Amino acid sequence: MQSILFISLMNGAAWGGSEEIWYQAAAFASRRGVRTACAVYHWPAKEARMNELKKAGCEIIYLPNKGRTKRNIPEKIQYKYTKKIALPNAIDSLPTRDYDFVVVNQGYFEVTMPVWKKFINKLDRFALVFHNYSENETFSTEKSVILQQWMDRAVINLYDSSRIHQVLEKKLNRPFPNSEVIYNPNTFPPPDEITAYPPLTDGQYLWVMLAALDTGRKAQNCLIKSLSSSKWKERNWILKLYGDGDDREMLSSLIRENGLSEKVFLEGHSSNVRQVLNDAHLVLQMTHIDSMPVSVVEAMSMSRPVVASRIGDMPLWIKEGINGWISPDASVEQIDITLEKAWQQRENWSEMGKHSFNTFKEKYPPVPEEYFLNLIGCNIS
Repeated sequence: MQSILFISLMNGAAWGGSEEIWYQAAAFASRRGVRTACAVYHWPAKEARMNELKKAGCEIIYLPNKGRTKRNIPEKIQYKYTKKIALPNAIDSLPTRDYDFVVVNQGYFEVTMPVWKKFINKLDRFALVFHNYSENETFSTEKSVILQQWMDRAVINLYDSSRIHQVLEKKLNRPFPNSEVIYNPNTFPPPDEITAYPPLTDGQYLWVMLAALDTGRKAQNCLIKSLSSSKWKERNWILKLYGDGDDREMLSSLIRENGLSEKVFLEGHSSNVRQVLNDAHLVLQMTHIDSMPVSVVEAMSMSRPVVASRIGDMPLWIKEGINGWISPDASVEQIDITLEKAWQQRENWSEMGKHSFNTFKEKYPPVPEEYFLNLIGCNIS
């Protein structure tokens, strides 16, 4: 394979965990002589990463994205023009047949959206990548037909977790044999050995969560509410929430209203995830929607115990009482119950972190970008 076009359909935010695999694979392939292009929605916050791809030799194609904030009448007019005219024209002009292979990366099920559903007619050999799912997803007949058409035509369907594959086969009531599970690459080089557990400062435990501030998916509001009882306020811990998103102001208000301003902190985006995890005693990922978050894999690579919810493939990586805990869901009640179990075993967190690292070494491919490229038939020696 001499050339690949990567197309990212995620447009709910500038960046997310679902962007890492195609981004890293594109850079990996380009540096090894494969002609590579990347088509993405244009966000100013995305430009730094795209500039890194340019340095690696990738061509960048920006899809129109103006006016999406719709803060005033001119922006609303611009957004309508972008959505109805500029974006369809840009999609239609994507040079799909100038490349040997196309990777279509979805944050959710964007190929079923009106602007993308007929794009399949411009594709020959392509992979379809899935990063999220919902157990309660209901497909209309039209959406079901469109999605099946895409999945049948794909050379291979790639899933961020085996659970996505299972759920789709159940929802669509049929098998998809042209399927494989992929692994999102760490955003930093993983350690070769167990990372030392950090000492406590004045007996205080540091918890961290790395996720977009999107409570519909990531449930930070439920986490905050679960920690608002007197028993939690009296205990010696702090929680740092890393990430940005539309729910930042709401979460800030919720922290104040529940009297947690000295316990829970919104830290925004971190450019040094490795240091964040190095300083943490416990990593949280109790969410409503996830598949196999890179933040969990990274936490385990840094020898930290993890508390997560029973969704995606997280239960395949996290074993109750061994390297973390699994909450049945991300409700206020279940988060409280699960965190209580974790708190009662806090003296074991250091040892459990070692088990996290061992699980990471057992499950994680040495070079996930190369593993991904091999799956789509791009074998780089």
